[in-house]
Amino acid sequence: MDPGPECVGGGAAKGLHLFSQAATALPGGTSVTYAEGHADGTHRTAELTTGSTRLTVEPAQRVDLGGHTYTVAQICTYRVVLTGPGLHAPTERGEKMTDWPMTRDGMLSLAWHTPNSSTGGDQVVVTDIESGPLRCAVHVVHDSRPAGTFRDVPVGGTIEFAGRLWKVASIDTGNMAVSVASRDFKPGHVTLKELGGA
Repeated sequence: MDPGPECVGGGAAKGLHLFSQAATALPGGTSVTYAEGHADGTHRTAELTTGSTRLTVEPAQRVDLGGHTYTVAQICTYRVVLTGPGLHAPTERGEKMTDWPMTRDGMLSLAWHTPNSSTGGDQVVVTDIESGPLRCAVHVVHDSRPAGTFRDVPVGGTIEFAGRLWKVASIDTGNMAVSVASRDFKPGHVTLKELGGA
């Protein structure tokens, strides 16, 4: 399990958000992926990839990507925030948080391998639930394109999608040690608590 801290760097999230295991286009067309994160209980670094190039970065570091220089403003388990010319958070581009997904009292329940989808090509789905220690994996699609895969997220861990932050409030492992065809099979589920705008 990740020893933390969950986030390091500036608290503000203004800038371009790179989500775990997802490719994001920079100005000029260069694609960058937040490939992997590392932490030791005090510090956190991230590995960014562009094509065949792999860079290890830390907060406040200046990094050259696609012929432009950006600053690594924040590194979290679920995202890296870059700041620099032409980079803006979704809300700064005039985008708003979507009505999807609908929550009940700020809570969203997701059953294992049962996607929660919008009519606009957005989707979130729990792809894995593990015990010992208890954790889950969540995959996100935006505009019909992969937008993030958050692995080994424990109860209390944070993910980001649909312009909002979400905390994993609970994980139920169900009974998935038997065949899916068995009458005893019970899919696990994950409950997310909406924390607010990202």
